[in-house]
Amino acid sequence: MTFTRSALAVVGSINQDVVLSVADFPLPGQTLLAGGAVRATGGKGANQALAASMAGARVGMFGCVGEDSGGEDALALLTSYGVNAEGIVRTPQASTGSAYVCVRGDGENFIVVEAGANALIRPDRFSVEDFAPYGWVLMNLEIPLETVGRVAELAQQAGCRVALNASPLGGAVPPLEHVDLILANEGEAAQLAGSEWGEDAGLAETLGVPTAVITRGARGATLDAAGTPQLHASAEAVAVRDTTGCGDAFAGVLLSRLCAGHSAQQSVQEAARWAAYVAEHEGAAASYPLAFQLARKA
Repeated sequence: MTFTRSALAVVGSINQDVVLSVADFPLPGQTLLAGGAVRATGGKGANQALAASMAGARVGMFGCVGEDSGGEDALALLTSYGVNAEGIVRTPQASTGSAYVCVRGDGENFIVVEAGANALIRPDRFSVEDFAPYGWVLMNLEIPLETVGRVAELAQQAGCRVALNASPLGGAVPPLEHVDLILANEGEAAQLAGSEWGEDAGLAETLGVPTAVITRGARGATLDAAGTPQLHASAEAVAVRDTTGCGDAFAGVLLSRLCAGHSAQQSVQEAARWAAYVAEHEGAAASYPLAFQLARKA
């Protein structure tokens, strides 16, 4: 597949999700019966690559899966939606990563992730040449932190701009020296910037990155570029059914628009609008085709 400098490279996780429908989240020591279980391809990297491709971007994905049915399913799904999967390695050393998602009746969720093959995405497998065909590189934190830092450095050397979705955020702060845009929800933004940061403060300036985007769920998103006033994008009013995958949809649509040359403000507004429709449907990437179809018509 031939790429242009307007294409997007996603370096990130690929999982097999197990989604459980629950009446409420369990307490310590409590056993709950799930109302249903669904298995599907997921992982923040795969979800974001699928969202970006469905939203119109030319996408190449770099990741690692096991030599198992979960890996086969992921490769088949990604390629079926036009994602170039040549950068995805299959390894006998680990199984495909797993995510266990509990979705409550009001659409809220919690997720437990087992890295599996995602932990084998090591810095030394990448070179500047990997990113020469791309205009943007998008990463998340379901891969090793040292890989995030190295890929960002190599991508900038290749002339790419680098976006980092700071999720899931553990105890260590990710390397931001070579990041052009950081994407975080309100909790992650506060954790990155420290307890002194308030939601009206400049996150980009605080973190020393050119641009930050803060997602706020049903309240939309905030665009914060260093040295300029903040801009807010409202989300569509929808009937929330399942918020799983909304953040990844936001990231994928945002980067698809940036790759197409749209302004940061336009891109954030479109991402907030499209991601809202995902909450109306069950599942993460599985909900994107219908949700995005509705977003196009609205």
